[in-house]
Amino acid sequence: MRFPKTLIALAPAWLLLTAAAPQPQKPVDLQRYAGRWFEVARLHNLLEESCVNAEATYTPRPDGGYTVVQSCIHANGKAKDFHADMKIMDPGMNAKFRLTFFPFVYKDYWVLDYASDHHWVVLGEPTGKYLWLFSRDSNLETDKAALVTKAKALGYDTSKLIYDKGGEKGGA
Repeated sequence: MRFPKTLIALAPAWLLLTAAAPQPQKPVDLQRYAGRWFEVARLHNLLEESCVNAEATYTPRPDGGYTVVQSCIHANGKAKDFHADMKIMDPGMNAKFRLTFFPFVYKDYWVLDYASDHHWVVLGEPTGKYLWLFSRDSNLETDKAALVTKAKALGYDTSKLIYDKGGEKGGA
């Protein structure tokens, strides 16, 4: 009878490992989504370890695709830039996309929610492990409360958010 007890004991851990992000609920107007986004906060991820002044810029291409540049300043003072091509994974909804950084190196992102005026966005990914909160405003305090409230409502542990140092950003 040890097996059933062990199985019951491991069930909560299994649920945590198989957790997934909430599904996007609203279609995204890509023309309004394009442009520069300033990172207000994020859940820990290795690519942005020790980064400040993080931002992402989505630029439409003549072929209908998008180029994305994710950038930040590393703790050592050097800029880190990641260039990617964006592919929509759910045409029509446009809320799920894949950024390909190099052949066979990609990351899927989901637009979980956004302000009706596209002033802020909550960005996640399929596993629910990572989360980014972005604003159009370089003053990161402007949308911080609304973003954190939305992330919490989506089920994320907002106590683990890492806040960017927006005072160092300069203008939009």
